[in-house]
Order: sequence, then structure tokens, then C-alpha cells
Amino acid sequence: MPERRVYSLKNYPEEMVSVAFAKTSRSPESFDKIISGLDPESTRDFHEKWVLRFGHGSVAEHASLHLAAENISRLSVECIESNRLGAYTEKSTRYQKLDKEHVHFPRELKGTEYEDSYRETIDLLFSTYDSILAGMVEYYRNQTPKKEEESEKRYEANLKLMALDNARFLLPNATLANVGITFNSRTLMHALTKMLSSPLAEVREIGREMKEASRESLPTLTGDPEPSTYLEETGIQFHSELWDQRSGFEKKVELASYEKDALEKIISAFLYKYSGLSFADAASRAREMGREEQKSTIQKALEKISREPPMREFEHAYYTFDLVMDQGAYAEFKRHRMLTLTPQNPTVHLGYRTPEDIKKAGLESGYTAALDKATDAFRKMERDFPYAAGYIATNAHYRRCLATMNLRELNHFIRLRSTPWAHFTIREIANGMLQEIQKVHPDLTFWIESRS
Repeated sequence: MPERRVYSLKNYPEEMVSVAFAKTSRSPESFDKIISGLDPESTRDFHEKWVLRFGHGSVAEHASLHLAAENISRLSVECIESNRLGAYTEKSTRYQKLDKEHVHFPRELKGTEYEDSYRETIDLLFSTYDSILAGMVEYYRNQTPKKEEESEKRYEANLKLMALDNARFLLPNATLANVGITFNSRTLMHALTKMLSSPLAEVREIGREMKEASRESLPTLTGDPEPSTYLEETGIQFHSELWDQRSGFEKKVELASYEKDALEKIISAFLYKYSGLSFADAASRAREMGREEQKSTIQKALEKISREPPMREFEHAYYTFDLVMDQGAYAEFKRHRMLTLTPQNPTVHLGYRTPEDIKKAGLESGYTAALDKATDAFRKMERDFPYAAGYIATNAHYRRCLATMNLRELNHFIRLRSTPWAHFTIREIANGMLQEIQKVHPDLTFWIESRS
């Protein structure tokens, strides 16, 4: 019997590794022997034929790259991070003070009647950001005395952190960010196509720059992505027909739809997995159970759980939420990618949030004046530049999105975002989602707990 081997293919180009893995489907040789017979030319020829010409995209998933994107707007970060199969880490507005030099000026507005208004609004937002930050530090200093065992450095850092959590509401979407990106080449090609099809000039430019940077690591598998007529024209058509149709909101978290038989579905999945039953027979067995037996089955599926996620069978139940959250909360929400997310464009038409501590600190008037100016600037721009207007919307402005999540992902999201150290706005969303699912499925969701 052949000896078992598990080893790393080190010091080989990513594209060469993906060819070695692809060839194992038809070659009896070991991976290290296959890769030793490859060279740059044969690697390129393989990818040009099988991936680029014949579309065998799964091969491309074995080649990955890391891209560093610096000083790009938060709207551009959104487009990049909308590709769910990537990995991202970005500069935080919760832990770093920013200034008006770190702002994108959209090419669309240069030389237009809106240029001066845009610059003036940015100046006011950042000068107010500075004053709110300083004022909130003093407010928290008065409200939170230093503990005896706490160092002066630690105390000052905590004051600044609490102040930043409030001042960050004034930051516009034009604020620059850095983001680290990891893509496999298949995801890269999808991402580049999406970016090159964006209505925002900045996103298209970054897409072209990412394409060139990617060729250093993946000279062949980067391919030559082009804009998608489908993405471009479909978006334009729907926007032109619907851009002025709006709804207000009464609830920030609304369970828009759910599966009424979710409990039976998940129990059926467990019965199916560990028996020889068809799904129809497993579902029949689940329906025949009494309520206590159903709940007992769910408890049995969870009683030995520790820190690991629950079993995948909990993914068979789905919930769709209509959510309204401030842009700052949305920036955190979008990082959860095991879901289907349909966001509306940034807007000012849903109003904005004023943190309670800013009111208590007596800083509300300056805060309101800055956000009212941003709101007015957006309204004036949006008719001519509906997408570029999004740069002037701030972290405080509310935004609507539709999110469909399975129960397993909901558990992860709620546990992570309901903790005391999560920002209070995303914590509000997490707790609201928990309340909604527990109303409709108490016997299925009793084990999910808020960590607030």
C-alpha cells in the first residue's frame, strides 16, 4: 500500500501550484513530481487553454494573491468587499483619528457647480469631527474617573476610544481607508469585472490598478477582465425608473420573511443525516413529533457544543430582514459575507442618528449643523450625480439593506455583534434580529443568546 503523505508545496508560484493540482485528476504522479516537471511557459499555456479559453474556473481557485489598497474611499471599499469569497481587513474609524487630508474628491464633480459645496461640506464635517472628538474626551473624563490601578496612558486611550465612537458619525463616505485583500484568481476576475462596471469613476480606476498589480503575482490568471454591459445597463435602467421612489421606516429591524416550517426542516436534516431515510420520510417523522420532542431534539443537537459553531444542519432555515442602520453600522455589517445582502445606495432621505452622549455633552448643535449641511449638499447633487452624491453621506446617515441569513450564520452574527465591546449601533441591530427570530421560532432559537 502506498505511504500516506501530507506536505506543503513551498516556494512555487501560485499559478504553477494550481496547474499541479489540476493535473492530478488525470495523472497518477505525486504532486511534487508533477510540479517539478512544470515551467513558466507550460504553466501559462495550461491556464490560457483550460481556464481562460474553456472556462475551468475551479482550477483558478488554487492560485491566490494578496493586494494592499491604500487611500481609497469607503465607497470603493464597499465594492471590493461585496465579493463574498475574499478576505479583508480595513483601517478602522473606531481606533484611528482621521483628518480632511484623507478624503477622496470624486472626478465626477470637478468643474461642476457642486465642487465648492462638496469641499465646504467636507471642511465642515472634519472641523466638527475634531471639535466633537475633543469635547467628548472631556465629557468622558468628567464622567469616567481614572481607576486606581489604571495607567495614565491606558486611561487616556480609553477616553479617546469612547470619543472616537461618537465622533466617527461625522465621517463621510469619501473618507480614505486602507484595506488588505486576499483573493483567489477566480474571485479576482469576478471582482475586477464588477469594479470596471461601476458607475463611480474612482472604483473603475481602482479596478484597473488592481488588474495591473495582480499581474505581478498572477500574470496569466488575472486575464483581461472587461466591463460587463449587463451590470452597467441593468443598473442604469432600474435606477432611472425607481430612483425617486422611497419609503420611510418605523422599525430598524423587521423580519420580512421566514420559513414557517424551519423547526421541522432542521430536525428533518438531522434525522436524514444519521439515518437511511429519504428527506420526505424524515420530514414526516419530524412533523409527527410533539412540541416537547421537537425541542428535545434541538437540545440534543446542541448539548455538547462548546466554542465551535453549531452543525451545518442549522443552515437549512433562512430568514430575510429589512434593516435600517446608520452607515457606520453598515460598514461593519457588510463584512459578514455568509449571507445574501442587497443594500440600497447611500442616502440622506432616511435621516441621521445623533448619539445620546453627544446630546448629554451639549455638543448637539454643532453636530446637527454639520450633518444638515451634508444632507443639503447630497440633495442638490443627487439629481445630476446620484452615485457620486453618496460620497457626502456620512456614517450618521441611515441606510436600508435586505439581508437573508441562515440560522447558523445568525447565531454567529448575533454572538459576535451583541458583545459589550461591539459598537453600540451594530449591537442594536444584532439584538433586534435576535428578538425578531425568537418571536416566530421560540423553540428553535432558544439557544441563541445576546452577549450584551
